[in-house]
Amino acid sequence: TLSNRTQPQCPQHGLRATKLSRVRKEGDNTLRIFFTCKMKSCQYFHWADGPFPSCQCEKKAVLRISKTEKSGGRWFLCCAGGGRGNNNNGCGHFTWATDDH
Repeated sequence: TLSNRTQPQCPQHGLRATKLSRVRKEGDNTLRIFFTCKMKSCQYFHWADGPFPSCQCEKKAVLRISKTEKSGGRWFLCCAGGGRGNNNNGCGHFTWATDDH
């Protein structure tokens, strides 16, 4: 997971000013995670999902955490569009996250 690798840092303000965020705006990058600087005037930006696989929709898979009783707390990668059917427009991609992700 991300905590096991070197975190990118803002070249101007350093590691302590860097934060991890998730895209909430609807669009092609919805739910992707990225690093940005906490300083409002700074333009630093870096995608955090470089090692993540692409799903069958050819978009980056998104990192989520399981909330089920059986596997709660375990990280997984899935299609940003969700599963198949039930008004979802995703491909249904799903894999458990590893330390490589």
